[in-house]
Amino acid sequence: MAQCPVRSCEICEKSPAKRFCKNCEQFFCHPCEISHLKIRPCRNHVFRDADKVNVEVKTPVCEQHEEIFTHYCKTCSALICYICLPTTHKTHDFCIIDDEAKKKKYSLEKEVEHAEDKITNAQIKISYIQSTLRTFEEQAEKSKKDIEERVAVIVGTLNDMKNDFLKSIDEQKLEESQKIVSEITKRVNGTNNCQQVLNKMKRAVDGKNNITLLDSFSDMTKTLKSISEMSNWKYLPVRVRFDPVSCRRTPETLIGKISFLDSPRTELQRYERSLQDLEY
Repeated sequence: MAQCPVRSCEICEKSPAKRFCKNCEQFFCHPCEISHLKIRPCRNHVFRDADKVNVEVKTPVCEQHEEIFTHYCKTCSALICYICLPTTHKTHDFCIIDDEAKKKKYSLEKEVEHAEDKITNAQIKISYIQSTLRTFEEQAEKSKKDIEERVAVIVGTLNDMKNDFLKSIDEQKLEESQKIVSEITKRVNGTNNCQQVLNKMKRAVDGKNNITLLDSFSDMTKTLKSISEMSNWKYLPVRVRFDPVSCRRTPETLIGKISFLDSPRTELQRYERSLQDLEY
């Protein structure tokens, strides 16, 4: 590690500088410090150890007299030097800089402490809001997943019901078609046979004499009766009809309902109360 060069006394420029005059803003060795304090205008100058001084921070001086400030005027709220004091501020309320700085420092420390509490409170609230946001995002993703699953179940159920309906219709259609086709075939064959019998009967009626006609009348009557019964159908096919549900259904009645509710402020209010208790 590089070492800082040893500073020389700015008065004698020979001995190493061990002390720093705040009033003159110069570095002194110990002998020069003693000599400096013996000078009447400088006897009240304040010295500090040189290694504790930040020379980059320059102490402001009076612009009018180019002297270091020694007092604080409460009436003007301004720093003044020892020349300003008896000339323009002698009737004002003033005090030594260190006394006023002590009060200001205490006030600033309280304000800084209060500001730090406010920052801490803000950080806690930010953390709470971030946690609430994460919870909302998790709930949103879960709700989306639940909706997808619910719709999948409903669609699956509807498809199953649709397939059951279609299968029932197909089975009934096949059964009814087989019955009707069988009945039609039987009726067509019977009608054709009856037509042949009827043609023969017509020819027989035309060629028979009265005695023969009366003798066969009973049989011919029975035959005609059986032919007339061919038009009497024993069975007709059933009717099929689909009746949708009477009430008009909305998606919400099938799937569910989405609600966006205000987050409960109970937790945040509890945080705020606890922080207020800490402030007091």
